[in-house]
Amino acid sequence: MKKHLQCIGVWLLLTVVTCYGNGDKPAKIFRVAYVYGPTELLHHAAEQFAERVNALSEGAIEVRLYPSGQLGNERVLLENLRLRSVDMVLSGLAIVGWYAPEYGAVEAPFVWESYEHVEKVWQGEVGDSLKVIIQERAGISLQQPWYRGPRYLTTTNKEVVHPDDLKGMKLRVPELEVYIKSWQVFGANITPLPFNDMFMALRLGLVEGQENPLATIYANHLHEVQKFIMETRHLIGFYLPVLGPSYEKRFNELEKAIIITALREATNWHNAELEREEENYRKRLIEAGVEFVKVDRDAFRNLAREKIPDQFKSRWKPGLFKAISDSSGAP
Repeated sequence: MKKHLQCIGVWLLLTVVTCYGNGDKPAKIFRVAYVYGPTELLHHAAEQFAERVNALSEGAIEVRLYPSGQLGNERVLLENLRLRSVDMVLSGLAIVGWYAPEYGAVEAPFVWESYEHVEKVWQGEVGDSLKVIIQERAGISLQQPWYRGPRYLTTTNKEVVHPDDLKGMKLRVPELEVYIKSWQVFGANITPLPFNDMFMALRLGLVEGQENPLATIYANHLHEVQKFIMETRHLIGFYLPVLGPSYEKRFNELEKAIIITALREATNWHNAELEREEENYRKRLIEAGVEFVKVDRDAFRNLAREKIPDQFKSRWKPGLFKAISDSSGAP
């Protein structure tokens, strides 16, 4: 059914959109909200989406962007989406924990191998089931992922190649259970800290390492207090554009086809740009004197497969971590 509607949408765009000018009618407003700031790639992709909707609809649909949490935090935005006061939210993976906690394994370290792996799962049985569950429970529709950039382990003065090298190391992690329990499994001495306190804690030696994407490491000058970046790529994170019930109720088939086409184009642009940015940040960090270190990913991945699901066996869907991990094709 979805493929059939997409075909109709493409045909309509090719044959009707030239006659779809705004005329004297006021533009329909399509509101997009997110907590991320105007300097981030996600915001630039949202601008691309807005421009394409305006162009394809010849001004009949006006996209209004609300970045930087102008309309509330992510939980508030998703509730507003359900209440139809916004039409789309660009969400982090917290949405899964709120509406489908049994699928929490999607946020676990070493469950993903690559973005190709993410796409494969998202378009397969696991992805389809998650979309259906969140549609049923929250009345909102998950769209294709926008890549967020893999997370890397960094340290002040010690290379970490194997999980054994983490034993006793004081590691800052976000104040989230999946991060805390996972890095305890790997042997680190965990210190949960707010992000704003992390730089000074690293400078003073209160903690010896942390983990984040390269963009975050560079933008927040963490390379000034961290010598090594381990090639763990332990969490392949992504954002999720989420459409609310107003999309179905307020817009006709042609308008929905325009929105989906523009969203697909923005998704492709964002994901290609993220990969280019990743390489640029790597070069900048190397120029700043940071050393990238190859790790024994098999040792980390095998330990994660063996022990992390047990930490969440009362909440995660049985076998989900293994099913996702095994589908990568990695040995």
